Amino acid sequence: MKKYAEKIEHWKNAKALSYLANFLKNHRGVISDGDVFKPVVNLLGRVNWGEKIKKRFPAKTLERVETSNYDPFHAEVDESPQEILQKVWNASFTRNRMRTLLLDEIKHLLEKFSPEQYRNEDFALRAVELQNTLTLSDLELDILLVLTLIYNNLLCPPESHRRILVGEDKMLFIAKCLDCDIAEVRSALSDKGKLRRYNCIDGEICFNHELQEFMNGVRSEPLSHTFFHLCRDEVLPWKFYGTLAEKHGKILKRIIQSAKGQSSVNILLYGEPGTGKSSFAKTLAAELKLNCYTISQSTRTDDNHTSSTPAFRFGALQVCNSQVDSRHSLIIVDEADDMLRGRSGNIFAMFGGGTSSVGDKGLLNSVLDTVTTPTIWITNTPAGELEESSRRRFDYSIRFDPLNAEQRLSIWRNNVERMKLSKLVNGEMMRKFAARYPVSAGGITLTLQNLAKLAPSPDEVEELVATLMKPHCELLGLRDAAENVRPTQDYSLEGLHVKSGLPLPRLVEAVRNFQESKTEGVDRPRMNILLSGAPGTGKTEFVKYLGAQLGTKVVVRMGSDLLSMYVGGTEKLIRRAFEEAESEHAILFLDEIDGLLHDRAFAQHRWEVTQVNELLYQMENFRGIMVGATNFAANLDAAVLRRFTFKLEFDYLDEAGKKLFFERMFATKLTPAEAARLAAIPNLAPGDYRTVRQGFFYLGDDVSNADRLEALELESAVKKDARAAGRKKMGF
Repeated sequence: MKKYAEKIEHWKNAKALSYLANFLKNHRGVISDGDVFKPVVNLLGRVNWGEKIKKRFPAKTLERVETSNYDPFHAEVDESPQEILQKVWNASFTRNRMRTLLLDEIKHLLEKFSPEQYRNEDFALRAVELQNTLTLSDLELDILLVLTLIYNNLLCPPESHRRILVGEDKMLFIAKCLDCDIAEVRSALSDKGKLRRYNCIDGEICFNHELQEFMNGVRSEPLSHTFFHLCRDEVLPWKFYGTLAEKHGKILKRIIQSAKGQSSVNILLYGEPGTGKSSFAKTLAAELKLNCYTISQSTRTDDNHTSSTPAFRFGALQVCNSQVDSRHSLIIVDEADDMLRGRSGNIFAMFGGGTSSVGDKGLLNSVLDTVTTPTIWITNTPAGELEESSRRRFDYSIRFDPLNAEQRLSIWRNNVERMKLSKLVNGEMMRKFAARYPVSAGGITLTLQNLAKLAPSPDEVEELVATLMKPHCELLGLRDAAENVRPTQDYSLEGLHVKSGLPLPRLVEAVRNFQESKTEGVDRPRMNILLSGAPGTGKTEFVKYLGAQLGTKVVVRMGSDLLSMYVGGTEKLIRRAFEEAESEHAILFLDEIDGLLHDRAFAQHRWEVTQVNELLYQMENFRGIMVGATNFAANLDAAVLRRFTFKLEFDYLDEAGKKLFFERMFATKLTPAEAARLAAIPNLAPGDYRTVRQGFFYLGDDVSNADRLEALELESAVKKDARAAGRKKMGF
């Protein structure tokens, strides 16, 4: 640890002295705070100001000071030099001569302590860096220096409560210190000036806290790091992005390269968090061999808390644009949500709340038009929440949807290779993990990092990954797909009662032929299948069986999964479900779709129509296999029914089916009497047998067929009671 050594900053003191000289030359009023004279007192050291003043002023004049309305001039030993100077200055008949005395003293001091001879001191060098980094004029730099000297108590406005000196009063003080017209100060401090645009000052005309720390040597890194950083992250290879790079890469490169640092180019990457927007942008910069700069996201406030305000970030973006070579650079504005959302879209602003964290539409549009370095803006905000006038200004945009299994598999592979974990995690494991856990790239990376720290044996890996992934998925509200798409172990088509439509084996073969067909184009018949019938009759299990037989992944979406509380949200989720299934070459299974496809003739709201229209459009244009299941086919829209190539109605089991399911699921044989009792039980479905089997699972072998038949009778009775309750009229 270094020992304390007092360090005198002559350049800083000399600047304060020169500003004080200008102020004293221009100020005509009284001075209510003696600290105004601090710069000259500090540099002159132990000077007996009482004696100095007695030599300059006639005795009669000083007697008049004693009898004036101000405190009598005694120049007592315990009086501070500032108090002595203040008393003489505030007597109007001595002010001019006092001004001359002070200016003479300051002139001699500046000849002795000229700022020029101390220009290599730390504070002086930081002032030069500040001016160069922000491309400030001399006037703008001087304004900031006055503000920082006020902050450091080396320059004091003539008010006792200078901390609350704001607005016109502070601008007037600055103008006097700089010996310039106040109109020039107003212009420099206006909203259009750099000092505001770069967030160097706040609404009370105080110096930005982070800049203050830089000027005072609290921060050692270059000033530019306050606003932007050169990205040195390791980037993923361009080919890693596969379809995304193929679909958008060529046009993106042409748009960015065409700017040549002379015109604005703004690209918007928006959509779900954790889908790789930031890494894609950095890889794009590397692919184009451009220097990649990221705009800082936070600045410290006066209470030392971090905040990220649109004002700061807009300023940082403009600083970055002014400092880098636009022809060979790319700027990334990550997490730009608050910058892109206008005040009109913010509920707090609508009710008169604060807007410090809300973007300024006019400033945003101005920046979009004037920043000449190609800029990529990244947001998780839905497109509909952005101002339309701002959306129109983006040269190109890409929506990032949740990762599909193929994309997740690529991320697993890339991270396993990068972390050198191939001896622990093999290809088959990665395929399982990608299909099972619908997590983001960050979730995959975090899991593998923890796996590497725990250093398990190869046979522990799958169980350990499951242990790590379970709480992560629960925390983020993600569904583990492991159990959703596998049929029960003893599932069979035999015994199911399909009341209408193709026999199930023929349907499986038809779907297989569809997959293997090479026919393309708009005339290719669709493969949309509707499964209807009472709950438990085997619809969902059949879809799982279909996927297993074809070796095809099944993407499951409940109708409730696709309903959104936001306008247009349901349509977006429907579209995304079809896109995900198509990209993964998967069967799309929409379970309980009746909630989405109510007959439009009975619609009471516009959104009830638009969500049906969206689903119709997707079904019409989907090139894959879509299966819908419902318990209420009669409620579906007629146009929707026409879009299904095959319609199958699953009914309750017939007598043969009841017996087959009983003997297969309970691994037993029925006596003729037991078979007759089973045949008499109405409305049995495969799901009832599964429920009964689960109920007896832990009772071991001490379960008879009579027990099972009684349990099935209870399941049937529950259905009967439920139907009866549904027919009852509700009374009040």
